[in-house]
Amino acid sequence: MQKISYIFQIIFKIALIFLIIFIWVRYFVSSLLISILITVSLTLIIDFITRFIAKKKYNKTSLKQMEREEAENCFLSLSINKKSTDFFLKLAEKKHKAEKRKNYILINHEENVKVILFPYLTHKALSTDDIIKILSATKSISPSKIVVVCGSIEKETFSFIKNFDVEFVLLDQYETYQKLYKPYETYPEITIKYKKEKSLAFKDLIAYSLNRSRAKGYFISALFLILSTLFVKTTIYYCIVASVLVMFSLISLYNPFARNVKTKEIL
Repeated sequence: MQKISYIFQIIFKIALIFLIIFIWVRYFVSSLLISILITVSLTLIIDFITRFIAKKKYNKTSLKQMEREEAENCFLSLSINKKSTDFFLKLAEKKHKAEKRKNYILINHEENVKVILFPYLTHKALSTDDIIKILSATKSISPSKIVVVCGSIEKETFSFIKNFDVEFVLLDQYETYQKLYKPYETYPEITIKYKKEKSLAFKDLIAYSLNRSRAKGYFISALFLILSTLFVKTTIYYCIVASVLVMFSLISLYNPFARNVKTKEIL
């Protein structure tokens, strides 16, 4: 679905560029053929420039996107790992004196300052009730700070933690990657990955865009354009667009790709 949306977005963008340029070129150039040639050339140039700029911007931000995906896969792998606490012990021991407890890691600093690293590795957002449970599980330690590693956090949780004397640091899966994994240069083993949405092939795109259920929509659109000529002067553009819509409607009725679309097996 995202692939289809992206393709139509490109088509719509090019169409807009073409129309804006054509309006002004046609205003100054009397010949229709020359106007179209100039407009097509300028449209291609502008489209190339915008694609080049967008590609450079993507190259700068693609690493961040890759890191986000890796952060998600790290959290997913840890959430199904029964020994995930061992990983956080290994991470903490990189720079601190740490020991493993039942559900968390205890870090001992100088002057008897105690910090708890608490992995909350469920796929439910961290809530106020979870904070109470974490406090209950760690009250015998009397920590000065509790660092909670989790997947996501409910908004009201941030205001709720201000009610307690102990300092809370809440890290979602992305902040955990940025503020723990990277600085400590320790990353969990990725044993499972989120499946990316499969890109649609051209055949699938045709089947989606020109199937029998869409024939009526194309026909109604063409009919609306034709009827509108009763109130405004008919132009070649009305004829071309209406003809294209009627062709789409006809193709949708007899699209060979649409008839061969495979449905998922239910049982």
